[in-house]
Amino acid sequence: MSRIESVECENFDDGEAGVGRVRGRNRRASLDGQPRAAVPRLVVRRAVVINGAHVVIYTKDAEADRAFFSDVLKFSSVDAGHGWLIFVMPPMEVAFHDSEKNDQHELFFMCDDIGATLKDLRAKSIEVSEVNEERWGKVAKFTLPGGGKIGVYEPKHASPLKIKA
Repeated sequence: MSRIESVECENFDDGEAGVGRVRGRNRRASLDGQPRAAVPRLVVRRAVVINGAHVVIYTKDAEADRAFFSDVLKFSSVDAGHGWLIFVMPPMEVAFHDSEKNDQHELFFMCDDIGATLKDLRAKSIEVSEVNEERWGKVAKFTLPGGGKIGVYEPKHASPLKIKA
């Protein structure tokens, strides 16, 4: 395992003063009562067994959704045989949320400007939802040709993708 590196990044402000947790360390209010900006630590680890992630999207029209990923989103792919396309995805991050049950997973694409992203999708005649303002980002969904929905959001939170290792 690599040495832990200390890096500075934006802290996700959960709107609560006082104590919070950032990578196992306490984030406490400063002497003037205002929350201090936390400096998360990036733990750089090299996986010995895991070398990637594979996302499966179940759909009623796989052929149309594959064409959408290829022709509209412009994702590159390889043919794994018999026309079974596997797409290269943008860099990703994974978050774990509390839930009453397991085996619920969601896919969200991230963007720097939700307004511009949705405008581009609408220009391609893609059905998109209204934007919802959440404490962690601006969120919308777009509809795949097969009827499934995929989230897209402009994050407000710190991202491991933006931390320089």
